[in-house]
Amino acid sequence: MISVEEARPHDAPRLLALREEAARWMQKTGVQQWAPGEVSLEDVRAQVGGREWFVMRQPERVVAGLRLLWADESMWGPRPADAAYVHGLVIDRRRAGEGLGAALLTWAADRARGAGRSFLCLDCVESNPALRSYYVRAGFRQVGRHDFDGPWHSVVLLEQQLA
Repeated sequence: MISVEEARPHDAPRLLALREEAARWMQKTGVQQWAPGEVSLEDVRAQVGGREWFVMRQPERVVAGLRLLWADESMWGPRPADAAYVHGLVIDRRRAGEGLGAALLTWAADRARGAGRSFLCLDCVESNPALRSYYVRAGFRQVGRHDFDGPWHSVVLLEQQLA
């Protein structure tokens, strides 16, 4: 049985390990999304402490996770409190293709809806067509893009309207 729950402090190293594993896989396959080492354990610990991370366990091992935020002005600009924002969706690479990502997105949509939000929002690197297509198949639509100064890649902004 797989459940989704708020991450606990001892989950931070596992979440970072999953992200690093995904970043190495992306680098090896030529996907420009995440790079190894761009997120620190201190960052993940702070995010877990801020109650941003949620994880799937099976039964006690973390197999997937995501950050769910209630505001994201740095990416989406000023916006009324009508959305929840997903970041850092990560799946154990050995579990890819099992539907864990879709299950986590459904969970996030349900949680956002339960909090009275009308949209679930996320972003991905513009040059990652496979991930963009995955999100479109999951019910998201592109509504904009965001460019960064510095080493970051441009991202597309996607949202899903919640019934």
